[in-house]
Amino acid sequence: MFGRSFRLVRFVALPCALAAVFALACSAPLRALDGATRGGGANGAAPAVAPNSPRVVDVAGLPVLRLAGTPREMGYQHGFALAAGIKEGIEEFCIKYRCHGIRARYEQIRKRVETECIFPDAIVEELAGMLEGMKASGVDMNEPLLKRDLALCDLEVLNSVDHWGLFGCSGLTAWGACTKDGAVLTSRNFDFDADPQKWAIVRLGLVLVFEPKGGRAFASFAFPGLIGITTGVNEEGVACFLHVANGTFGGGEEGRSLPLTLIGRQLLEECAPAEAAPLVRDLLKGAHVRNAFLFRVVTPGQDAPPTTVFEIDSRGFGEQAPPDPKKGEPPLLIATNHYRTREAVFSAIPDSKVRYANLEAGAKSCLANGNHVIDPLEAWASLETVAQDAPIVTLHSLVLLPRTLEMWVAFSKLSERTGRPIAAPHIKAVHVDFLQLLGRT
Repeated sequence: MFGRSFRLVRFVALPCALAAVFALACSAPLRALDGATRGGGANGAAPAVAPNSPRVVDVAGLPVLRLAGTPREMGYQHGFALAAGIKEGIEEFCIKYRCHGIRARYEQIRKRVETECIFPDAIVEELAGMLEGMKASGVDMNEPLLKRDLALCDLEVLNSVDHWGLFGCSGLTAWGACTKDGAVLTSRNFDFDADPQKWAIVRLGLVLVFEPKGGRAFASFAFPGLIGITTGVNEEGVACFLHVANGTFGGGEEGRSLPLTLIGRQLLEECAPAEAAPLVRDLLKGAHVRNAFLFRVVTPGQDAPPTTVFEIDSRGFGEQAPPDPKKGEPPLLIATNHYRTREAVFSAIPDSKVRYANLEAGAKSCLANGNHVIDPLEAWASLETVAQDAPIVTLHSLVLLPRTLEMWVAFSKLSERTGRPIAAPHIKAVHVDFLQLLGRT
């Protein structure tokens, strides 16, 4: 359960070398886990324990790391198992690529994250455990480009990635007459700008499975060190997907700023389907948002909306209208990177509009032909039509049936022939279910 204490940091908009339309994020308060203590290992507590030497395992061809216990224990397991990848991601992506290898620029980001972002006590505890685990693994913690050892603040930078990273992203949710037996089906491409020298973010993708003490189990499709959620699903079929949007950027009122990845984390750790959209709505509606995002929530339906897409930026907060059967609209909702509730104010990003049209055309083709519904393999094929290859790369792709928790998953990889990224949808999907990821089947 999340309680009310948090660590407050103050964030100032940071210029980005890449397109401003993909920059920075929003602000909102987040409650911390009851009983968590701020700072974790930094407060002199006994070291966390890494049970059974945590390691990445192969599940039907997917790399999976299973984490369980208190925030500190999960952090320790994470850091111990993935220390080298965490360090490489920070070095290659955050410092060398996003900051052009300039220490002063990275330290500016770090200081701004440190003084303007909110990190709940439980998250600080987990990141402190991660730092302990990295040290215990034996990895060299020295970062020559920073002229110091990696520290808790660097893990906080990584976990505030929605403030300064790029998300392309595409997907759809279908249900009712659009799917077999009316079951909810959802799809997701996670498009992210990747470091073009060593392609660390491309190579390091994996599934992180969390079984938090006192919370719901959930899976995150991520990279080493990321404990927030950009793409995830919990044991009750609640899913969360983040998309950068084309609203206002860099403005808005000053206020407390919480990484959206941590709102996603709270959603998955706490919520049953009926609780999902109300929680996110409550956290976002009063937020002091500097930039623009879509926050997509999906459930198995039944006692909850199959999907809710929130639009947030400094000018306001809205929800995309669900399809209206009275108007003959099919039960289908597509999301890329542009707003639908304020189209007169914010014109669609051209690339986002193209991807939206491609997904819509694919869905209409499925509904007009064959069995007249969208099935998982057809949904996967539609993700291929909107894949990103470079410099924005589709790092992972997912098709999910929330009711049964079946999923089709792939991560990007480097071509053995060219050494360049292969976008995730172009790789054969792995068919697994949630229990397999948990190691219970």
